[in-house]
Amino acid sequence: MKLIHFSDTHLGYSEYHKIDPATGINQREQDFYDSWNRVIDDIIQLKPDMVLHAGDLFHTTRPGNRAIAIALEGIQKISDCHIPLVIISGNHSTPKIRATGSIFESIDLFPQVYAAYKSEYERFRINACDVHCVPHCSLVDELEQAFNQIKIESDASYNVFMAHGAWTGSRSYSMGEFNEQHLPNPELNLKLQFDYIALGHYHKYLEISDHIIYSGSTERTSYNEVGYSSGYVWVDLAKKTHEYRKIPSRSMVKLPAIDCADLTIKEINDSIEELATPDLEQSLVALELKNIRHDTFLRVDWREIDDMFNHVFHLEKTVTRIGKDNVELSSTTFQSLPVEFERYLDAIELKELDADRLKKLGLDYLQNEDVSE
Repeated sequence: MKLIHFSDTHLGYSEYHKIDPATGINQREQDFYDSWNRVIDDIIQLKPDMVLHAGDLFHTTRPGNRAIAIALEGIQKISDCHIPLVIISGNHSTPKIRATGSIFESIDLFPQVYAAYKSEYERFRINACDVHCVPHCSLVDELEQAFNQIKIESDASYNVFMAHGAWTGSRSYSMGEFNEQHLPNPELNLKLQFDYIALGHYHKYLEISDHIIYSGSTERTSYNEVGYSSGYVWVDLAKKTHEYRKIPSRSMVKLPAIDCADLTIKEINDSIEELATPDLEQSLVALELKNIRHDTFLRVDWREIDDMFNHVFHLEKTVTRIGKDNVELSSTTFQSLPVEFERYLDAIELKELDADRLKKLGLDYLQNEDVSE
């Protein structure tokens, strides 16, 4: 039996103010849809016996109409090929209040789709393979109860365990999110044995053991994920083998930090310009300036620095300032003016003002090259 294991597609994720010229939607949002569709295309081509999605299909518990439409279109393609899809909810896609319902109630209506999203253990028998699912549980007691209910039936040819969270053991694979759940090892704690354990939540492909695997995400949501690849896992249960397969995604680069302690403004600019190489075209780029003196910081022309990187998709700048006696004053991460302006409007209550119109006017003004004159 062969299966594809993927996770953390985060459909609906949106960041920065750039628009995809082909679709007219936020470019980063489109990046996540493109990655999702690449995996769907591979599924259709490879025709596995089963597909596992280990959580965080959507980026929020209440995804927008476009994210839902993209997800349902992909699931429909898998269903049309008569390929069983087992999917669990992750911490990003589990409502805090159950009375509000879940998008997975609709996904569960598809033929060949098996969805676990009710904060409880569920087992699905598919072609003599039992898939044991523990979705995100809102309460610790629910998670404990879910693990205690896991039971392996003697007539199953294969047993696969799937869960979403931070696997605990010799180390914890945490994403640092306040609502993430910590997963005990059912093989160690419950004396059970599985043919494969499919994990979601940690955004990096990782082999905890020869059969306990994080597939990683299909796109990156944070600069903390610099160096992570995007992809899925191709698993052969009969041969007890697995293979990580990368998919294309937008390049994310963290540049070497520049120590500015003894540098003039010109030397800082020259050092930055050396890093703004052509190969960063359309990449997400992180620039760090360390130990910059406060008086020097006040004289930095940030627009000039942005212009050096006008060929990248987005530049995130982190600056650590120092004062007298080399005492650190603050460490600040900030974006270009349009991004900071957009985030500011999203964070405040505008009451009777037209938020969309104000955002458009402000972005048009800030992106005008003559604005500083």
